[in-house]
Amino acid sequence: MGLNHHPNKQTLMKLVKILVKSIMLLVALIMMVLPFFIRRADRTPIDQSAFHAEMLAILDSAKEHAPKIDTSSMLLAGWSKANISPTKPMPTAGYGKREGKPYQTIHDSIYARAIYLQQGQTQAAIVSCDLLIIPPELTLVLKQMMPSIGLDFSQVYIGATHSHNSIGGWGKRYIGELFAGKYDSLMVQELARKIVHVVNIAKGKARPVQLSYASIAKPELVKNRTVGDKGTEDPFLRMIYLLGLEPRAPSAILTSFAAHATTLSDSVMRLSRDYPGQLVDGLEKNLGFDQAIYLAGAVGSMGPEEEGTTDWEQLHHLANGLETAIQQNSKITALKPNLQVMTLHLPMREPQWRFAKDWCFRHWLWTKLYGDYDNEVKMLRMGNLVMVGLPCDFSGELMQDLTDYAATKGKQLMVTSFNGGYVGYITKDSYYDQPGYETRIMNWFGPGNAAYFSEVVRKLVDLP
Repeated sequence: MGLNHHPNKQTLMKLVKILVKSIMLLVALIMMVLPFFIRRADRTPIDQSAFHAEMLAILDSAKEHAPKIDTSSMLLAGWSKANISPTKPMPTAGYGKREGKPYQTIHDSIYARAIYLQQGQTQAAIVSCDLLIIPPELTLVLKQMMPSIGLDFSQVYIGATHSHNSIGGWGKRYIGELFAGKYDSLMVQELARKIVHVVNIAKGKARPVQLSYASIAKPELVKNRTVGDKGTEDPFLRMIYLLGLEPRAPSAILTSFAAHATTLSDSVMRLSRDYPGQLVDGLEKNLGFDQAIYLAGAVGSMGPEEEGTTDWEQLHHLANGLETAIQQNSKITALKPNLQVMTLHLPMREPQWRFAKDWCFRHWLWTKLYGDYDNEVKMLRMGNLVMVGLPCDFSGELMQDLTDYAATKGKQLMVTSFNGGYVGYITKDSYYDQPGYETRIMNWFGPGNAAYFSEVVRKLVDLP
């Protein structure tokens, strides 16, 4: 037995050596290859970056070359809407847990809504879609199609209701399909055609209007879903009234609120606009508006304060609370008819999607997973009201300082999210190293962006 045992021991030792060498070789190979896929996160202060200087130059140029506002011409406005519900079930966008599954039934149809504005030679359009976001792939098509009706996409102020129960199929690559299901280019083309058509119809209905603005605090309807009571909220429901000046002329209203449209959970597989849909329906049916439009506001970190035992009861609670606030509101400020619209390139650092506190995937890999799109900021000014559209879930926690700043300039401010690009969440900079959905998984472009985006907003408020 001793003679038989010794060769077995030698064989075992050889196998161990081979295994150790194989592991060492594998580790060495991984260490050689890994730097091609990952890198350390860039924490260079934004104000020391080249793209910050580029941003300042862009805004300085916009200020220097801002077109003269025509205050002598009457302001015209028209509005329209179109059903954009698909003819067959589509992937339901909003929650990754759904894995691109299609909705099963239609609870309420989804729409594209538009307001066309014209004053002298200046024209603009406000567009809202009952979608999770305005996806970049849709924006690329809209930029091609919009000139066919005499408008450039730079003149279109666009946003979404941010329903998490609307159609998907609009996102290419892994990340887009994770949230929106398999990409459908024909659907994106058709959606763009409907949006352009609804803007054109609104353009043909333009008539003299008077604009007014109001805001109402509704803190009981919104909560901080990121840090709870340790944080703040943006409690304001903001409204723009468009009153026709001709006899028996119709009126319209644009509303914006910060609470995420997530009263419906991921288990609800029904096409729906969530609470913004019931809100605009109620404003049209019960308050006599010819058309109501909703744009998601600074929804980052902001969730709905839900009351009720079912998702649908929670939806009704939000919508009814906002409708009642509008019905009871009597404090309305008239806006001077001085229309101004612009879209500016928004420089940013390379994306750095982190998988750990200080480590992220390289740019080329991010491009493979998500894409590489231009980022823009949109501004629409009507009187002393400045609307700023950002390509992100912009945090409601940042709104108080910005609102106060605008007030020092004698202006009102409305910030909306999802302007046709998407760079993830922009949350308070102090949260950047906190693990979590908004602060790490969806925080794609590095630290300091809350201050950076806020600076951009203030610069736009400063424009003459």
